[in-house]
Formats: sequence, structure tokens, C-alpha cells
Amino acid sequence: EMLEICSHAEFDGSVHPFTSTLKKKAQEISLQMNKQGMRVLAIAHKSYLSKASDFCIEDEQDMVLIGFLAFLDPPKQSAARAIKQLHEYGIEVKILSGDNDAVVQTIARQVGIDISNALTGIELEAMNEAVRETTVFSKLTPMQKTQIITLLQDQQNTVGFLGDGINDAAALRQSDIGISVDSAVDIAKESADIILLEKDLMVLEDGVLEGRKTFGNITKYIKMTASSNFGNMFSV
Repeated sequence: EMLEICSHAEFDGSVHPFTSTLKKKAQEISLQMNKQGMRVLAIAHKSYLSKASDFCIEDEQDMVLIGFLAFLDPPKQSAARAIKQLHEYGIEVKILSGDNDAVVQTIARQVGIDISNALTGIELEAMNEAVRETTVFSKLTPMQKTQIITLLQDQQNTVGFLGDGINDAAALRQSDIGISVDSAVDIAKESADIILLEKDLMVLEDGVLEGRKTFGNITKYIKMTASSNFGNMFSV
């Protein structure tokens, strides 16, 4: 999106026309950093403006590209182990992210998630039926995250969602079990059912096991009570 509004690029101390060759090189630089798991911001400026205030979208053209800022946000060390354990308990893990597909797929590979079925938000609009098989989603809007959860629920799945940002609030509310962390933004914590206090995703495994034990005990108690009541009916 940034490269589309640039008409020049500044390097080696001077400004050059932003030719198709330079644009391709800039895209390659950005993609290379994305594939290393980095989020990338393109930085551009504009000089000799005809006005000093009241800037608008229409002013964002004929910009001069000056470089990139790259941010590395590596997954937690416990992520890969936690995902492996969840798989062993029959729980499928999906990534729903607003980041671009190169970054998301890199992170997915690092934590052991299969990326053979991956979709972007644009592709999702035409492929609702593929949600069940897809494991990695990227460039999603907040509403698309909610849409995916709803589709999975319509397919008789119980859906848990883990998120910590403003864009995750709607998905946290829509999910059957909304999970956030203590360091999340307030709206995410308010929308969640469970707040993780430990900075270790292995607590998800503990939660699953304890939840299944509790559910199993409740189910067993209900069956025993029903059986007892059935016997009392015949005794009467």
C-alpha cells in the first residue's frame, strides 16, 4: 500500500524516480524481512507542500520512499510445545491474524503449525467452505475473525479464541471460550472469559485437562443420578 503512493525513492544521498525496477527491489527487501518473521513498515515523506495543515488522504501521493522499519516479535518459547500438546488432546490450533501472509506463515512454521492450507482475508470472502481445513489466516479484519469463529461454530465445533489486542475483542466475545492475558489491552480482558496470569502457554494444557476432568465428573454424576431416579420410579 505504501509503495503504491510513492513516485520517488531516496538513497545514496539523492532522490530517484521510483521505477518498476526499484519498486520490485523494495518489495523483495520487505518480503525478505517478512519471511524472517519481521513486521515491516515502509517510511515515506513529502516535501515542498502547498499547505501547512488540514492534510487528508488525497495528499498521500507522490511520496518519497526513504526506507523500512522492521520489528521482530518472536513467539513465546512455550508456544510450539503447547500447540503440540493440544494436538495430542484432539484440539486443532488455527492462527487468525491481521498481519500479512509472509509473516504469519513464518511464525506458524516456527511453532509447528501446518501451513499447507492458508488463506488471506481477501481469499476468505470467496472460500467460506474452506474454513474447517485452513489452519493459517492472515490479513484479516476484526469482523473476518468473528466470521471464521461463527462458521466453525456452525459446523458444530466448540471454539476457543486467544487474543490480546483491540482487534480481538469481537472474536473473544463470539467464541465459546475467550482467552486473554494479563498484559492485554483492557477491552480484550473485558471481552474474555479467562485471563492467563502466567506467561507460559503450557497452562492451556493444564486448563484443558482440568476442564475435561470436571466435565467427566459432572457427566458421571448426572448419569448416576438419572439411573437412581429411574430405579426409584419402578420401586414406587
